[in-house]
Amino acid sequence: MIIARVPDGLRVITQTAHQEQCRRIMSAWGNDGFARPLPWEPVVAAAGVHDEGWRAWEQHPGVDGEGHPRGFTAMPPAGHCAIHARSAAAARDEGPRVGLLVGMHVIGLTMGRLGLDGPMPALGGRDDAIRALVRGEAGHARAARAKIGEGPLLASWAWAGYRLLQAVDVLSLYLTWTGLISGSTWTLPRVPRREGDEAGADLRVCPAGESACSVSPWPFGPDTVPAVAECRVIDDRAYADDADLGAELDAAPVEQMPMEVVAA
Repeated sequence: MIIARVPDGLRVITQTAHQEQCRRIMSAWGNDGFARPLPWEPVVAAAGVHDEGWRAWEQHPGVDGEGHPRGFTAMPPAGHCAIHARSAAAARDEGPRVGLLVGMHVIGLTMGRLGLDGPMPALGGRDDAIRALVRGEAGHARAARAKIGEGPLLASWAWAGYRLLQAVDVLSLYLTWTGLISGSTWTLPRVPRREGDEAGADLRVCPAGESACSVSPWPFGPDTVPAVAECRVIDDRAYADDADLGAELDAAPVEQMPMEVVAA
């Protein structure tokens, strides 16, 4: 869950609602300055399924030792890795290219986003669950590449698609988590302008009102991208146990949060 403190309490957005927002944003990607990698459909599909592994957990979410709802940053490694593995498995059901992109995303979550956040950490010495996840997903990636073929062409497509998935993922988190609420400026690093664009462009994300952010340079087709997200608002309190939190979430009405991404 993505949890943000708002005046009325805690705003809760499920990871599956977040991935649907990502799919909407990704669908609008592309203009004369930012070409879509082809084929394009698997990139959009990957955005819409990259957090699918959270669906079962979010039906029965938990609290931490102090009774606070456990957000996506508060999971222990073993729990995170099991969820990420389910996300990657769900993506493989959508096709080898979708599985390849989400598998890269899953590995990147534990490995510095494959270099986008600086030098990748060494795998040795990491938690056993992380090592098992990375090695398992690397094996699935080899199988997908062998099935698709294309060699260097596939590698170029996948690296561009992966970086677009990271950009849209972080842009959604800016809107729904801490970025917009705090009035911060975030950077989406090395966003590809076309396949083979290794350096990419750094996109600047800034507030543009209470429910919108601006992006510069502008990578989308339309001048405004609707980014509605489904959310609930619950009391900001310590909960007695997982069941207490579950009852609160069940009782909270589901709202459609009308967010937008706009040109600077």
